[in-house]
Amino acid sequence: MKPNLQRIGVIGIYFPILGRQFLNIVHNHLLIIMKPILKGIVVLFIIASILVSASQVTTIFAQEEKLETDSVNDVTLRAVFHFREATETVYTFKFFDTMSSGFDRTKAPTFRLEGVIGWDKPLLYKAIDTSFNLGRTVQHDYSKFDVDVIFQHGNQPFRQFSYGDCQIKNYNVYTEYDREETYNGRTKFVYLDRIDFDCRGFALGNPVYEKMLQDQKAEKTSEALKNIKLKKSEK
Repeated sequence: MKPNLQRIGVIGIYFPILGRQFLNIVHNHLLIIMKPILKGIVVLFIIASILVSASQVTTIFAQEEKLETDSVNDVTLRAVFHFREATETVYTFKFFDTMSSGFDRTKAPTFRLEGVIGWDKPLLYKAIDTSFNLGRTVQHDYSKFDVDVIFQHGNQPFRQFSYGDCQIKNYNVYTEYDREETYNGRTKFVYLDRIDFDCRGFALGNPVYEKMLQDQKAEKTSEALKNIKLKKSEK
């Protein structure tokens, strides 16, 4: 029986076309199937990146001990005054305010500190007294100074505000009390310093990020040294 050459010719002509259509259909179906899978892979990659970054920050403070403080997250405030005579560090300020100049580069930096009157700031009191007696326009040993305001957990600093070329703008003392509760002896009177400062320089510090970079650098250095030792041992 002779084959139908005309029919075979027609099939031969249309087979490549049908083959391409079939491949296109298969390709489209694969895209439909793989699209959610690819999205899932991308999402997992993003989540993994976030977790890695978070773990890097977390390891910085993993060894920090729990502290007994009067603030949330056990964050304390340390103010360091750099006078010409000496440097004085004060831990008893509990209130800090960047005031209206906080993030405005068009305004001169100003800030406020408040804390209980105490024995731990004799140089600062000297600066206040001298500025009041001689005036703000007279140059003296306490007329200009630098201040670092540092928020920290234990010995690990979280945030730093560095002010330069500062002077005393205003100083007041006031009393905090809880009305009849204090007068009845159930709570205590608190006598507080309120000090406002004017400055010419201002810089922000991010010790957490700096420490993270240092830890990453140390980890890469350690890994490189291990690889060098391993290559030497293989020779």
